[in-house]
Amino acid sequence: MKKARVMYVLEQYPAISETYIKNEMEAVGDDYEIAVISARRAQTTYRNHFPFRQLSDPAMVLEAVQEFRPHVLHGHWLHQAKLLSYLSKKTNIPFTLRAHSFDSIIPGRKSQEASDPDARGRIPSHIRRAAPLINDELCLGVITFPFTQPVFEAAGFRPEKIFPCYPVVNYQRFYDPSPNGDAVLNVGACIPKKKMGNYLKLAQRMPGLEFNLYPLSYQIDRISDLNQAMGGPVKIMPAIEPEDMPSEYKKHRWMVYTACTRMRTVGWPMAVAEAQASGVGVCIQNLRPDLKEYVGEAGYLFDTLREAADTISKPFPEEKRQLGFAQAKKSDIATHKTILTGLWQQASAAGL
Repeated sequence: MKKARVMYVLEQYPAISETYIKNEMEAVGDDYEIAVISARRAQTTYRNHFPFRQLSDPAMVLEAVQEFRPHVLHGHWLHQAKLLSYLSKKTNIPFTLRAHSFDSIIPGRKSQEASDPDARGRIPSHIRRAAPLINDELCLGVITFPFTQPVFEAAGFRPEKIFPCYPVVNYQRFYDPSPNGDAVLNVGACIPKKKMGNYLKLAQRMPGLEFNLYPLSYQIDRISDLNQAMGGPVKIMPAIEPEDMPSEYKKHRWMVYTACTRMRTVGWPMAVAEAQASGVGVCIQNLRPDLKEYVGEAGYLFDTLREAADTISKPFPEEKRQLGFAQAKKSDIATHKTILTGLWQQASAAGL
């Protein structure tokens, strides 16, 4: 039996800071024939990726689509809705889209609820522009974090087009209930919204602990220079291949995930679920109420570095560690991939 064909149309690939795409492709790769188009090659890449063609001209992307003849088009980031809709209308091939945090959150807001009049009035224009494209009959649906659904509905997305879903994590890769080390880590794209300078400050006030930072792409030189100027309280780690990260997590007892409290655009980081699956205690900046839902009873939210320091100065309670394994399982792509493939089956069953 022939596999249904899916063409990924991406902005950049294969970015080491975007392994949610890798996890998703690997989870569906046995059941679907996948082709990948990327507008540009990522700044920092990982080795084990799917073959891809680098095409930025929409006309050339259209030719590639017509050549591959996929049953469905798929992309990541709400910003891709315009291109996907264009390709879909030109070929009559339906599309799906997975949104993420940076493209779905109302900046600066503690509440993302549609019932909040101020929040409703500050919905970013790119979300509003995407609404008619997602509502079109050729769009099978958009997958998004549960807490961003009210934002999409307030922007005009039809509710039946929105599919809430936890982050895309390869749970089995990270699940390990064996004992952990004693160090502290932070990991993520090295960009302003992650406020990694605060992680350096936390390490500086706790010289008795080993602090490691795994920065991914972008402003690594800047954070490295700042770390050096502060006396080197943190060990800056080189880029690690995704398959090698589980052993890195196991060296740590705590993960402290800093974020900018002015921007408030950090969403539900994959690193939280990866850490929990690895038996690591999670302590994340308290930006919005939805983060409590994500970390569950297994983790901690902090408002100040003093609170974070107080938390990680103590052992990670075993009962919370056990809760963390179950909480991380909610992000398992092997389980929730059916949300996406269920949409794709609509296209393949129609014989498009």
